[in-house]
Amino acid sequence: MGTVQLRRPVVAPALAMRADPSAVNSSGGCGEYDVLVLDAATKQSLASIRSLGRAGLRVVAAECFAECAPTSPVVGFWSRYSRYNLVLPSYAADAMAFGAKVVEFVREHPTRVVLPTMDGSISALKPRRAELAELGCMLALPSDGALAVANDKDKTLAIAERLGIDYPRSVRIDNFAQVPAVLESFSFPVVLKPTISWVFGAPVRLAPIDAVNAAEATSAIEAFLDAGARVLVQEWASGQREGVTLFVADDEVLGCCAHVALRTSPPLGGASVMRKSVLPPPDIYASAVSLVKAIGLAGVCEVEFRRDAAGRPLLMEVNARLAGTIENSVRSGVDLPWMIWQWATGQPVNPVAGYETDVRTRWLRGDMRWLHENYGRSARPDSVSPGRALWIFSTEFVKTRHYDCVDWRDLGPAFAELRNTAIAVRRSRKS
Repeated sequence: MGTVQLRRPVVAPALAMRADPSAVNSSGGCGEYDVLVLDAATKQSLASIRSLGRAGLRVVAAECFAECAPTSPVVGFWSRYSRYNLVLPSYAADAMAFGAKVVEFVREHPTRVVLPTMDGSISALKPRRAELAELGCMLALPSDGALAVANDKDKTLAIAERLGIDYPRSVRIDNFAQVPAVLESFSFPVVLKPTISWVFGAPVRLAPIDAVNAAEATSAIEAFLDAGARVLVQEWASGQREGVTLFVADDEVLGCCAHVALRTSPPLGGASVMRKSVLPPPDIYASAVSLVKAIGLAGVCEVEFRRDAAGRPLLMEVNARLAGTIENSVRSGVDLPWMIWQWATGQPVNPVAGYETDVRTRWLRGDMRWLHENYGRSARPDSVSPGRALWIFSTEFVKTRHYDCVDWRDLGPAFAELRNTAIAVRRSRKS
């Protein structure tokens, strides 16, 4: 399949003024803007800032105080395509203040679209959707009803079961008293997943983990329950991780890009650190499309699967937002941020008929973390020996030429990421 060339309409002229990317500003920009991209410390937001900025849109990059420590630069703030860098209150510490600041900025500086890319900012802004709409601003998200299903793994699996989509054997735990009986019904290792990834009051996003015995599982389940989440205990699937990113509008799939996640950090169900674009496998593509339509999602979403030992695809989860694999989609020819802009502003969305396959993209800092994590995971699920891990990590430099955050036309974020990598290396040496 060939690379897709997207045509972009002419937009408003660029403003001459932009913020110094090394500075953190929180008092507000000047003039009007086209799009406010939140979560600027993430790879998916950086890719969005670059895509929309290159199209001529006036982009504001925003991030929370918690992510703006002087020693850890925010990659999106260093992009030449950010006209202004906005610092927001922490949505983890004060979701109401976070949402109020976003609304205040849009009121003072009319902005057509707000694009959040993380579960925490999405949860904090959903109650502000009507306020933003009154200001002429579109929150680029699916409906609240669709989000409520997609962001709850238990509800997602219920729809999958109705549609006949396979998933790992799963049992939900609502209280600690259920733990002994549920664990007794499983063979180890097992996977433990919070039914929702973001709980207000929790310091970080809740992520799946593995457990190799009952003591580990009991401790982890107790921590999830204490954080305010229910827990799914699932059988571990040992096969290849595959995902399909879809763009849906008016119940029609206008673009897709499938990938194989070669490595993740944490190794079990974490963020993709190495991935490769592939043709959509027919067995998971059909399931992904039927599931997304049944949930009622619109805009961009990613449906993740993992194959079992027999090669059968099993549903893992749905991300109803831009995911960390966006760099792979964009490099392959599917410009998802631009499609979001068209959809959010009521323009016809340009369908993408095809994309380039075998495109490999790597998040180097995450891959270094994967290498480090493997040294402490001997004989655990999704682990390899230290020697094998070092070989895989080293030979990837020969295979891959696309790196997250690195773009020769916009080098600022690469230098910021280099600094973040150095900080991560120092921390790993201390630990």
